[in-house]
Amino acid sequence: MSSLRILMILLLTGGSAWSQPGPDSAAIAAVVDTYRAAHGFSGTILVARHGQPIFRRSYGLAYRQTPDSLTHTTPYSIASVTKLFTSIRILQLAEVGKVDLQAAATQYLPRFAPQVPAAVTVHHLLLHLSGLPNEKNRLYRRHLSAEEMVQKALTGRPAGPVGTFHYNNVDYLLLGLIIEAVTGKSWQENIRQHILEPLGMTQSGFLAYGQYPRHFAFTYRKKGKQLKQDPLIHIENFGSAGCMYATAGDLLKLDQALYGEALLSAESRQCLAQSYPEYNYAGYGVWNYRYPFVEAQPTIMERRGGILGANVVLVRMMDDKHTLIILSHDDRFNPDSFGDEGNLREMLIRALYE
Repeated sequence: MSSLRILMILLLTGGSAWSQPGPDSAAIAAVVDTYRAAHGFSGTILVARHGQPIFRRSYGLAYRQTPDSLTHTTPYSIASVTKLFTSIRILQLAEVGKVDLQAAATQYLPRFAPQVPAAVTVHHLLLHLSGLPNEKNRLYRRHLSAEEMVQKALTGRPAGPVGTFHYNNVDYLLLGLIIEAVTGKSWQENIRQHILEPLGMTQSGFLAYGQYPRHFAFTYRKKGKQLKQDPLIHIENFGSAGCMYATAGDLLKLDQALYGEALLSAESRQCLAQSYPEYNYAGYGVWNYRYPFVEAQPTIMERRGGILGANVVLVRMMDDKHTLIILSHDDRFNPDSFGDEGNLREMLIRALYE
């Protein structure tokens, strides 16, 4: 294809485009165009079958003050998708006997015994069943270590009794501290050595205030009819609960690795895929459920994330090995939907099964 032809495609689609021919690509493009016309969208969308992209397009600017177009190699904040990395590392450590999922969290972190009930296990933390209080937004105004974040959060009122579902970041900050306690290495180094490097995820890493990767997609939120850039926060404080960045291509590598033994044994993968309907279908750092809004009712493993304007989702349709990745850096896409026919994520899942 000539360079002029490629340029014409980019001008007509309103974004940077790359896709393999496939039976779904036209239908997917139509869905995205419909959504963009109604709501707008800035970000990257990747749809794959068996690890092969059939649709990958990016729309908009990474930083609206400069002509820095988003591409399929743009790194985005992946917010709480970070929790999936943390749960994978915990399962790896359980495989080698360094972590017992049924052991009390304070067995590994005895210094928190006054604030964390002995009944709270690693399993409880993975499923958000600790009942511990969440952190306050003001804690992101200055740099705090994971230790300081947890200590300050635990001065608050408990969210509920142990064994009841209350989503929070503190559970995963504690899991990150457990990883550090049993390995003697930082959580970041654990993720780098045992997930990112083995999978060749070279375009993924860890965000910190004032430290962003090249061509990073800074986040925005809609104020009236305008998109306004979010204030910079100490995103590193989210740590093992939400401080990572990645590209769509790197998340596809993670998705595919979870079908084999590159990261986890078959038993651990089964643990990751276990669904707990009584706890809102939560799993270990993911949600696992049958999608009821199409006839096939595919089995889905999903991880959503949202911090300020970063709104992202990784959807793994396990029966057919379809993958949907949406990385957005403003709030015109809402990853937290279920059954909303006008939501981009829902529209694309339906398109794959029509």
